[in-house]
Amino acid sequence: MGQDPFAEAERDTRAMVAAAWWPSAPPQQRHHAIGGRMLALPDGTWWLFGAWARWYRLHPSDGQWYLCPPPRTPAVRMAARPAQQGAGQVPTLPPHVIPAGPDFSYDPPTGLPFVGHGFATDLTSRVRSTVESAATLSAPDYPHWSPEFSNDTPSTVVVAWGVMLWCSSSPAFDSRLDAQMLDLWKPYRAKPLPRVDGPRWLTPPPLETLVGLYAERLRASRVDAAVVVLRTMWAVASALRDDVRFQIRADALLAILGTTLANPTVDYGALPYGDQAIVQQWLTRCPPNLVPSLRNESSPGDNFRHAFYTLSELIAGLAGDPAEPAYIEPRLVAAALLAADLDVVRKDMVGTIVPWLDPEIRYTVQAVSDQQGHPLRRLWPQDMRLPEPLRSAAGSGSGAETLLAAMYEVDLAWCRLGGMPARP
Repeated sequence: MGQDPFAEAERDTRAMVAAAWWPSAPPQQRHHAIGGRMLALPDGTWWLFGAWARWYRLHPSDGQWYLCPPPRTPAVRMAARPAQQGAGQVPTLPPHVIPAGPDFSYDPPTGLPFVGHGFATDLTSRVRSTVESAATLSAPDYPHWSPEFSNDTPSTVVVAWGVMLWCSSSPAFDSRLDAQMLDLWKPYRAKPLPRVDGPRWLTPPPLETLVGLYAERLRASRVDAAVVVLRTMWAVASALRDDVRFQIRADALLAILGTTLANPTVDYGALPYGDQAIVQQWLTRCPPNLVPSLRNESSPGDNFRHAFYTLSELIAGLAGDPAEPAYIEPRLVAAALLAADLDVVRKDMVGTIVPWLDPEIRYTVQAVSDQQGHPLRRLWPQDMRLPEPLRSAAGSGSGAETLLAAMYEVDLAWCRLGGMPARP
């Protein structure tokens, strides 16, 4: 058997983007070089290993390039031919699929859940100290509008809670371990967290919620109080970054806060335009290597695409042998799981969510959602459990936990994209 064209294209592209000449090359030169690595399949689709070290597919049905997990079946992969050998017109590449260089060095963090995993004692102590210190401040000097917390709780406590959730990409906590983190805010809540036995599904706030508590103090001409809010955010993020589950988003927030604290009046110019304008200012302060961790803030649609891609990659490790006749492409398994969640939570959102996905994936989600007898419905969870063979492949250890986290990230992403609050 010859070389796998997909593996060969990926290897060659990685080597080319890593070369010393790539970052300084003119856009036209990079465009031409990457275009030579395109692959064509007999079904009329074109594939490119491009930006963010991920695959893109152009489907003949609409002629657009979409982020799309590559095929795994050996027969399909071996049928690909390089663009130079193909007949017909080679499609044009849009700028967003061309690697810039630094994007290839970004390694998206694997979704890691909190279920079954506690927190280091030192981390809990540092967060507790920050929350207790924040709680000593005067509530009238630090007002908030969160219904989750009592009126006599200062906004510094509220923002600490928000930062803790915001720094987690998939905050599914273990209710048996509440004492190690979530209970630190228990004395200040308007009502206790509901009693549950198992995962506690929480929703991270948008960055605008955190910015709002700081901006409110600026508008009240209380720069001193605004700085205290920022320092509270910094203290919580600084403690959380020692846990890999929080690290990348905590680092992004710390970088943003460092610039803002250096000049507390830097956001005055954006105040008249609302909190979202300040959010946009904050996003520009994030270092380029951490920008992808803020996709849910800067581009919810792009964030959803990447979350779906990550889920598909994870499923690829659980889907069995690609050479088996009964093998189902991981992207289609992920599409079936997405359809299952949409069916339970908000089936009416399908039309809003799926246009962001590749046409084949889009059609699959819609078909599985609409057709009760669709064969991929056998992949839907039964009694809150994954069906076989996914259940056995994932097991009950790290595989199942990582799959849970990745699926929850997808759910949070489409909820954010659809403009609705997430709920289990």
